[in-house]
Amino acid sequence: MDLYRLNIINKIKSKVMGVLNKQTKKKQTQNSELTKLSPNEIKYLITLIGKSEFKGIDLQIVYTITAKLQNQLK
Repeated sequence: MDLYRLNIINKIKSKVMGVLNKQTKKKQTQNSELTKLSPNEIKYLITLIGKSEFKGIDLQIVYTITAKLQNQLK
């Protein structure tokens, strides 16, 4: 192949990879948004935990989870 054709092929590859990278980043952003809790969701969970009764062996786990939720609100 001559240099001109190689240059065109490289430009096409670059454009295609750019589009693919944008699509991948968009999907990652969408997935990230699906896993993040809103402040209202966090407040709801903390309130729900506060209204619930837990057995002794669950208290440490519930405490740790609640602390993590509270830290996310900051």
